[in-house]
Amino acid sequence: MDLQKIGMKFFAEQGNTIDLVEFIPVFHRWIQNKVLDDILIDVADYSHVYAGPGILLIAHEGNYSIDETGNQRGVAYYNKHELAGALPERLFTVCRKTLLACQLLEKEKEMQGRIRFSGNAMQVYSNDRLIAPNSDETHSALQPVLNAFLEKLFSGAEYTLERNPDPKGRYQVMVKASDPVSIDTLLQRLGNQVLRTED
Repeated sequence: MDLQKIGMKFFAEQGNTIDLVEFIPVFHRWIQNKVLDDILIDVADYSHVYAGPGILLIAHEGNYSIDETGNQRGVAYYNKHELAGALPERLFTVCRKTLLACQLLEKEKEMQGRIRFSGNAMQVYSNDRLIAPNSDETHSALQPVLNAFLEKLFSGAEYTLERNPDPKGRYQVMVKASDPVSIDTLLQRLGNQVLRTED
């Protein structure tokens, strides 16, 4: 399956009461300091939308957000354009981008000690309903690739994978690993160095 528009979300286990607008200057600073590999363009404020996309950091390659969908705060990233490599490599690319954004937020000076993300729960989803409708056929096609990806990410720890059953919704799976794991550890498993924000 030639799936390109892939999204992931890691959830906040601390920091759910921080006012969403506090993330706006942080994202603007990321744009100014070019702290991510993406070409960062602008920030959009959807804090007025209940259980919505929250605060969006718009990039050329994809969008980052402090996402509130499902009344669950987290960092989400979804890719908008073609990614290099086969599907397993695309999953690792999107996961790395999402984890790096989580890590950067945890290390921001005004956020330190106030927000923390869990590494053992995540969503993986498709933003292309034409190529990947939310069907049993899509799940059967994607599950072997997802399993191979998750086994490496969670270093062999047990996990559960539950698909959103709504056929009208996008293809989306909730993943929960049995063992607690930090964002930093997941990034190390993906073979990436820790990035730090600029002062």
